[in-house]
This record gives sequence, structure tokens and C-alpha cells, in this order.
Amino acid sequence: MNEDSGATRRDLLAAVLMGGGLVLAYGTLALQGFLFLLPKRLRPKTRLIYAGRIDQFAVGGVRTIYDLDGNAILVKRGETDFEAFSSVCPHLGCRVHWEAEERTFFCPCHRGVFDADGVAVSGPPADAGQRLAQVTLEVDDRSGVIYLEVRDRGRRSA
Repeated sequence: MNEDSGATRRDLLAAVLMGGGLVLAYGTLALQGFLFLLPKRLRPKTRLIYAGRIDQFAVGGVRTIYDLDGNAILVKRGETDFEAFSSVCPHLGCRVHWEAEERTFFCPCHRGVFDADGVAVSGPPADAGQRLAQVTLEVDDRSGVIYLEVRDRGRRSA
């Protein structure tokens, strides 16, 4: 009788573990399928826009490029790389500009100052621990061209 009751418990445990494994496997598969489809709907459409040729950017300088909606993007060339920042101050939405002599971004609304990496170093943005939003860019070394990734507002390509 002990062998029969042991076999029954073993069979029950095996069935529960096998059923749990199947539920977990199919649940994971369903979740991955859902996540594969979902981000495309939630992610805003973007487009690469031409920012210029590498040789048009002076080392240590900043150029202003406008996106599809006319918003200014500040593209900075460092010694070895490029960075792009939104020109919108995270404090109140005023427009920042590059001050070459000080090598800082300056917001005139409340005298906010950001270092060359976009980190606030003084004024209300620094008090709040803010920084300029970065804009994704691509540097194509082969062709010598820089592209900015911006939101596509439903415009069709020509």
C-alpha cells in the first residue's frame, strides 16, 4: 500500500510540475509575442534628417539644426565625438544657446547654465538636478555625414 500511495503522490507531483511548466512556457511565449507587437504601436515614428558634413562642424563648436517642426537642436563637436541636445531648457521651456567663450549652454530666463555635456551647473536647473535632453544622432564616417533622429509628425517622404 505504501508503494501505491507513493506512486500516486509522485504522479500527482509530476502532473502538477508538468502542467505548471506548460503554463509558464506558453505564458512566456504569449507575453513575448505581445511585447514584440506592442512597442511598435507605442514608439513614435522617427526619421533621420541631414545635419551636415563632419567637416562643417568645428571642433569645440556648436551648430544649430532645425527639426521637421522648426525646433532648434544644438549639435556639438567634441575632440573625438558628436553630441546633440534639445535647445529647450528643462526648467521652464525657454530656449538655451551656446556661449562659445564660456563653453556653456545658457538659458536667459532664469540664468541657468549648462556645461558642454548638457548638465546644469548653476541656476534653477542645477538646483533641480536637471540636464538638457539629448537627441540621437548618427555619424556615418564612410560618407562623412551626420544625421539627427527626430520625430516624424506624419509627413511623407518625398
